[in-house]
Amino acid sequence: MADPQVVLITGASQGFGAATARELAERGHTVIATMRNPDRDAPALIEGYTGRIYPQRLDVTDASMISAAVTAALDQHGRIDALINNAGVSLFGAVEEITDEELHHILDVNVVGAMRVIGAVAPSMRARCSGKIINVSSMAGLIGGPAVGGYCASKFALEAITEALRYELQPWSIQVVAVEPGVVNTEMLHGNLSAIASVREGRSRYQGPTEALIKGLRAAANRRQGPRSVASQLADLVEIAEPLPLRVPIGDDAIRISQQRGLMTDDEWEGFLTSLRDEGFPGSYFRVVEEQGVG
Repeated sequence: MADPQVVLITGASQGFGAATARELAERGHTVIATMRNPDRDAPALIEGYTGRIYPQRLDVTDASMISAAVTAALDQHGRIDALINNAGVSLFGAVEEITDEELHHILDVNVVGAMRVIGAVAPSMRARCSGKIINVSSMAGLIGGPAVGGYCASKFALEAITEALRYELQPWSIQVVAVEPGVVNTEMLHGNLSAIASVREGRSRYQGPTEALIKGLRAAANRRQGPRSVASQLADLVEIAEPLPLRVPIGDDAIRISQQRGLMTDDEWEGFLTSLRDEGFPGSYFRVVEEQGVG
């Protein structure tokens, strides 16, 4: 068994965050499980793990709340060995129809929010010359695609920040890694997916293809494993003693995509991607464009 670690996870109310919190607690680690609404979400999360999972209210868009949560964690536990930046939101819709407000929101949560938490946690790690920062990116941080441009933009940005931060924190022996899950069967894909206003209101010029993409992703998710498959690998990264790689694709689809993209020119990749017609990402989109057109 690995030495017990103190791990702070953002977005721990459901999905990857909740599964990882419980996986780490099962392995004997201490988890500060942060979420926006612990009164609602914490009881189910900590069931069976009282004394190992410590819920904490935190909204990554609120700098003062982040500071208070990190200070409380350090006061109570003395250190934070690993940070898992997991909090995030999705956004579906064509680039030309994304409003400023919608773009600002997804970047504030997925990018600036992660940076805020890093800024609060990194000083204590530097003081100890030890720590791990694990940023939960996505296969969408590797490739762009139709109807997910805003989401991909946020994950591409998180990838760049992760790479820069890795070099910046190396002198203090702090490891930084981006994990890139593919399609996973999570609550987010089957719940109220975040679509831009024009799609929600049925007036998008890209309505049919975008709706097909969302439907295809849900169908693909039904054939995939749940968040526990990602949680076990995140827990492994917390425990592993060897140096971590910069990027860790998770799932056979993410691994395959990362390998294929690296072997193809831009023209070859575009030809491959636009030829897809299978149910899922992004084949569902292209199939409807071919069959029905847009607008």
